[in-house]
Amino acid sequence: MNLIFKTANPNDTIAVCTFDENIENEFLNLINSLSPEEVNDIRNFKNENFRGQKMAGRVLLNSILGESGIIEYNEHGKPLLKSHPFDISFSHAKDNVAVMLSKKTAGIDIQDISPRIRKIVHKYMNQPELDSLKEETYDIHATLYWCAKEALYKAYGERQLIFTDNIIVKPFPFIPGSGTFNGSVVLKNSKKDFALKYEIIGIFALVYLWNE
Repeated sequence: MNLIFKTANPNDTIAVCTFDENIENEFLNLINSLSPEEVNDIRNFKNENFRGQKMAGRVLLNSILGESGIIEYNEHGKPLLKSHPFDISFSHAKDNVAVMLSKKTAGIDIQDISPRIRKIVHKYMNQPELDSLKEETYDIHATLYWCAKEALYKAYGERQLIFTDNIIVKPFPFIPGSGTFNGSVVLKNSKKDFALKYEIIGIFALVYLWNE
């Protein structure tokens, strides 16, 4: 496992790593500190890359904590770090894994940047968000919107959100490298605002909540 990005503030720690075929050996070094249920759940994934992503996420989490952590999942599939007083969020893309720990609310997403995003923008972006895209940076900017909505969805922690209506990103200009912007989870009787931050790491876009 190779750490390629890490940042922190008094509330949050965010880290991204790449992994290769050696990740199984790194994971084996942890199994005595994990529950048999979690070990079996990870090993039972048939997709080799997805299994590697899960192993890498576990190794990266333990590296951040400096010790083993106990993870459970709620009825919506949101991970809960039962052993430490942090909210937690994971994301995976190809051979990259991202982990966020927060004293407040965690939400993170990483995606590879590709023209394929153009085929689905209408499914997750509303018109003001779409109007902020420019042709010369369309793919990378649209991917950042997708990552932001995924990060906010994970932060909310429940299902049945409509990305175009319930997860709103305030239109922002794309600045190469990194930037900050804002988003909200909007329900019938409530609205919760979040600050977000993005990083461009090679061919990947990373977005996470920033609870400074």
